[in-house]
Amino acid sequence: MSETNDTTEKNPEDFSELVKDYDIKAVGSNAAIEGRIVDIAENRVVIDIGQKTEGILDRQELLDWEGNMKYKVGDTIKVLSKNVNFKEGYIIVSKKQLDEQEGWENVFHAYKKNTPLLGRITMLTPDEKGYIVDMGVEMFLPMSQVDIQKVKAPKKMLGKEFMFMVVKLNKKEKGGTVSRRVLLEEEKQEKQKKLLESLASGQLVKGIVTSIVDYGAFVDLGGLEGLVHKDNISYGRINHPREKLRKGDEIEVKVLEVNKETGKVSLGIKQRFTDPWVDIEKKYPLGKRLVAKVVKLVSFGAFIELEEGVEGLLHISDLTWEGRPTTVEEYVAVGDKPWVQVIEINKEERKIKLGLKQLETRPEERYLEKHKRGEIVKAKVKKILKSRVFMGLEAGVEGVVKISDISYHHIESPDEFMKEGEEIEAMIISDELDRNYKVQLGIKHLAENEWRTFAAKHKPGSTVEVIVRKIGEAGISVEVTRSIEGFIRIGDIDEEKVELKDVEQKFKPGDKIEALISRIELDRKKVYLSLRALTKAREREELQKYMKAEDDSVTTIGDLLQNELDKKK
Repeated sequence: MSETNDTTEKNPEDFSELVKDYDIKAVGSNAAIEGRIVDIAENRVVIDIGQKTEGILDRQELLDWEGNMKYKVGDTIKVLSKNVNFKEGYIIVSKKQLDEQEGWENVFHAYKKNTPLLGRITMLTPDEKGYIVDMGVEMFLPMSQVDIQKVKAPKKMLGKEFMFMVVKLNKKEKGGTVSRRVLLEEEKQEKQKKLLESLASGQLVKGIVTSIVDYGAFVDLGGLEGLVHKDNISYGRINHPREKLRKGDEIEVKVLEVNKETGKVSLGIKQRFTDPWVDIEKKYPLGKRLVAKVVKLVSFGAFIELEEGVEGLLHISDLTWEGRPTTVEEYVAVGDKPWVQVIEINKEERKIKLGLKQLETRPEERYLEKHKRGEIVKAKVKKILKSRVFMGLEAGVEGVVKISDISYHHIESPDEFMKEGEEIEAMIISDELDRNYKVQLGIKHLAENEWRTFAAKHKPGSTVEVIVRKIGEAGISVEVTRSIEGFIRIGDIDEEKVELKDVEQKFKPGDKIEALISRIELDRKKVYLSLRALTKAREREELQKYMKAEDDSVTTIGDLLQNELDKKK
């Protein structure tokens, strides 16, 4: 460099002589020349191009996109000869124009062959709708074609090299549009295809949570996304997937289903673990008492978590023995850990019923500690059903009377014998509660003394007044007393054979009639009566009365005749 400068400065008039010896045609205008950098100055670079004079290159052409020099003295580069500066005595060369020329050829070739080409993102467009990509020529990269995902930090992409597809060319301006997204999507599809082929149901794989929605979470398995539905995250209760997962979490999942036609993959997290409902009866047998956490309150009770994936319902009716509470909040709150008792399990429906009041002695049990079997108590009729009656004994204590324990005689419904709200006497007939934890009561048992008294006072052949209750093919059921039922067989109604319609015409339920007691079976609590026998008995009575009257009349006439004879004598 110094020798050349000295020559130029000391003998400028000799440069024309040098040029005469320089065959410009040998180099050729716009011809590519390989040279070596011999000096880098403030605004120019001197290059030894193997000629009698040197090539001068604008220093700006060798700077990178950040303004740093990309080359050093001694590096070999290719440049394009432009023309000769006779005044200064050097050949003007350009690397940029050579790069543009070669770059355009590369771009054009890549476009025609539909092959990717390397480029460097050098500039963000003023409107920030895309980038300028250096491929030797400047190409436009729309922001939508940078990546599959939205670019969140556009400036961080500057200076990065990527492979791009040339999607559009402008031959006149020697520019065009490139896309990186096209390559990424092709790469993604190929990766997805291979991954889809490798997946199988039951396989355990690792992935990254990419997004969370109301119904589940999407997991990237390495180029292919699968869905973990909300129901497959945990065996326990979750209101939203965010309670268990966060975007970016690395998790292990189990492949549940692979649809190779649609490319959809169903994943599960909870399936990696044993279902907590397996052998649930062994873990939580009926009667077991434990401490558990209240996780949710509803109007009808509280849901209590026994373990992750196992919840039980504490119904409002099982909070206390002191009647039904107004609200659940009176007894428990979310986060509380009360003692509870397992009172019912339905494995098929995955339901467990819990109780709080069951931890205490039942009011009915306390009642039976004070009142024993055989005791007669006052009870109020609370509810009449077809087969039983619920009786109120005292606050919080209920008893029950089965229809078979109401009367020794048959009744169709308890309301034939009692009305709701009525207070009656009943007898405790067992020292144990029934299966529904009610005190077992009986009413017919009160009639035991009444039966004995009746049997003592009324012997077969005596007459009683009864009330017709029911008429059937076999005869007439009658009420002798409230506790004693009698029956008149069809053959005991009349001397002659009677039909049901005849009986129904003659007698109506509620009629009061007299009947003769035929037989009393005290042990079976049965009384059989007869209208036919009563009729015969009354006929006999009438006959006896008549005969007695006849006898009295004959005696009186005989006496009179005797008296007359006595007088004549």
